[in-house]
Amino acid sequence: MKISHNEFYEVLTQAAFQLQRNLKEAYDNDYLEGYLSEIGMSDLLPSKEESFYETFPDGKIVIIGDSSVKTNDIYGIFKSYGLSKDRVELVLDYNEAEKYQYKKMNYNPNYRLVLFGPVPHSTKGNSGSSSILSEMENEEGYPKVVRLTNSHNKLKITKTNLKMALQKEIAQEYIEI
Repeated sequence: MKISHNEFYEVLTQAAFQLQRNLKEAYDNDYLEGYLSEIGMSDLLPSKEESFYETFPDGKIVIIGDSSVKTNDIYGIFKSYGLSKDRVELVLDYNEAEKYQYKKMNYNPNYRLVLFGPVPHSTKGNSGSSSILSEMENEEGYPKVVRLTNSHNKLKITKTNLKMALQKEIAQEYIEI
């Protein structure tokens, strides 16, 4: 569909306004890095110094957050990508996520990736941060964090976003099979 020059500038103006609003919301909720990554603009962030700390490519993958996806379905997804269920640690209950010992992953190279769904803001281990998510995303020594979100950028664990996250990390050779 071809639109007129004036219509294009109207679309451009509205898109810029929406993008600005989304960026502000992501910044206010300590999710700017994740949002920019989702829309393919993570290169706009100032580069962080490369860390000397690295985790094992065949390390554990932790899934944390309230989920309606069945445990066996999650294990099946991992198996379909050639990943052993021994590498998976599941914390799928909201209350369990609140009490989980997040600090055990700090500077522990055996933990490679953390996939987050909905978790309580107040948890053990978020030493002064607004949430454990922002703590783990911004503090040195934690494994890589990926937010599992729905189409409205709300945290949600689904079979589809779990598959997409694993597929991406495997394709980028971040996760070793």
